[in-house]
Amino acid sequence: MSVVRYDLNKCIGCQHCVTVCPMDVFRFDADNMKSVIAYPENCQSCGQCYMGCQGRSLEMSYYQTSLATAAARAAVPDTVTPELVKEATIAQPEKSAEEAAAKEAGGEGGESGGWSGSK
Repeated sequence: MSVVRYDLNKCIGCQHCVTVCPMDVFRFDADNMKSVIAYPENCQSCGQCYMGCQGRSLEMSYYQTSLATAAARAAVPDTVTPELVKEATIAQPEKSAEEAAAKEAGGEGGESGGWSGSK
C-alpha cells in the first residue's frame, strides 16, 4: 500500500503532507503551488498525509504504483504516465488469477483441484 495523488487539481498547496510525512515522500513545487509525490518508494503507508489532506487530493492505494528503485525509474520511458502505471498495476492481479486458474485446470494430473494430502 502507498499514497497516490487522486487529483492534482484538488491540491490547495497547504503543505500539510510535506510537513507531516515522516518518510520525506513529498516535495513542494513553489512554481505551481502544489505538493508532489517525489519519493513514493519511501512511503510506509502510515496515512498521516491522507488523513490531513485538506484538499482531499490523496488516496491510499492497495496497489503499489511506485517504482522500487531509482535505477528502475531511470529505465522507464518518458511516455509512461501515472494513469498508465495504475491501469497496468490494477490489471496485473487479474492476469495472475487467470494464469493460476489455467495452471490449476490444465496441469494437475486429473485431480479435482483440492489438496489431497498426498501426491
